[in-house]
Amino acid sequence: MTGGQGFTGRYLADALVAAGHEPSAFAADVTDRAAVEAAVDAARPDAVIHLAASAFVHSDDVVGFYAINQIGTFHLLDALARTAPGVPVLLASSATIYGNAASGYLTEDAPCAPANHYAASKLAMEIGARLWADRFPIVTVRPFNYTGRGQDERYLIAKIVAHFRRRDAVIELGNLDVARDFGDVRAVVQAYVGLIEQRTGGVYNVCTGAVHSIRDIIAMCQAITGHAIEVRVNPAFVRANDVALLAGNPARLRAALPQWQVPTMHDTLAWMLEPA
Repeated sequence: MTGGQGFTGRYLADALVAAGHEPSAFAADVTDRAAVEAAVDAARPDAVIHLAASAFVHSDDVVGFYAINQIGTFHLLDALARTAPGVPVLLASSATIYGNAASGYLTEDAPCAPANHYAASKLAMEIGARLWADRFPIVTVRPFNYTGRGQDERYLIAKIVAHFRRRDAVIELGNLDVARDFGDVRAVVQAYVGLIEQRTGGVYNVCTGAVHSIRDIIAMCQAITGHAIEVRVNPAFVRANDVALLAGNPARLRAALPQWQVPTMHDTLAWMLEPA
């Protein structure tokens, strides 16, 4: 597995062990083709989950998005094609490829219209990866927003939770009434494990199909902690023409993994708000 030291990777490693697997962290820099080839040759994996990415959407490192997310993935796939042909590969893409204008409950067949370089690099990765689809089964997952303990406070739910954990008096946010599909990292990694175990290809939204507004999240955090916080809307955080509702349709994923379970948003927030 690549990206094992990241937020998702740490949970994925535990989930793989719990499922009876022996995860091996891939330490090579994916932008270094020779290092990737050497690492793949040494590992001789029987399955691969590729999480390593430049993942913060608002980063100014445009080149990094493509060097890591697109070209880095191609280095990995090329090395696997020579050293471990036939192994199942799971590639972590992103629901951001659908774009900011997308709305409603999106299926995997929804049009893709990336609105930033992060999303564009992920779509470029998906398209290019198809050229290796005759070498091994490729599972492409498109996770929607998800959160959990240990997530960086640059991300919205983690930011809100951190303010409540500190019992801050004020928080600055953007549009409070947009409704989004927020998942739980523990459920996300269970989906990844279940899909790679099937050893077949496909494209899957990883999502809950349920939506909550930011105002809902604030209210749940207040109910859990008993702490009231003043919410100030910062115009700098408000996106022009923000769609009212954006969520994923999990039907394809649930058909593939009928036993897959997702905690409620309340349960996820309660877990995140527990004392460290």
